Amino acid sequence: MAKKTDALDLLKPDFEQVGRHRARKTARERWFELLWLAGASSVLSLGGYFGLQYAVATLATPAPEKTIVKGIDISTPITVIDGTGTRQFAARIGQRLLDANYVVPYSVTLDNDLPKTVIYIQKEEFRVLANRIQLVLGEMPVELKADAKYPIEVRLGLDFNPEP
Repeated sequence: MAKKTDALDLLKPDFEQVGRHRARKTARERWFELLWLAGASSVLSLGGYFGLQYAVATLATPAPEKTIVKGIDISTPITVIDGTGTRQFAARIGQRLLDANYVVPYSVTLDNDLPKTVIYIQKEEFRVLANRIQLVLGEMPVELKADAKYPIEVRLGLDFNPEP
């Protein structure tokens, strides 16, 4: 097959001016561009972080409001700890306290046995609430223990009688 030529093939190649030429960026211009990109990234990152913090603070579940009944704050959290060795009373006693409109965030069963049944309170101001817990669960000794992990701990020991 014969080689066809057209008008562009007849032109002489001119390699001096091919495409669009740009002047190279100086080191100073490259540093300004890097700083601008870093600044824009920082503003976007901080905006996202603080926006997320605001959203979490706005939408998160607030702490329970104090519920004062006859001068007693019944919204104080009560923790039930079962150390009877039977692994069956923590949930039952916790539910009994919940049914009496107390706040019970934790009902825990221990693998080891506790020697006695007792209600530990962190502060003396919780004694009145501990006495009200006795109305629901039956007579238990109330002891002040400042280094207790929870504000009020109902510890069920080996001597626990489930029927009040």
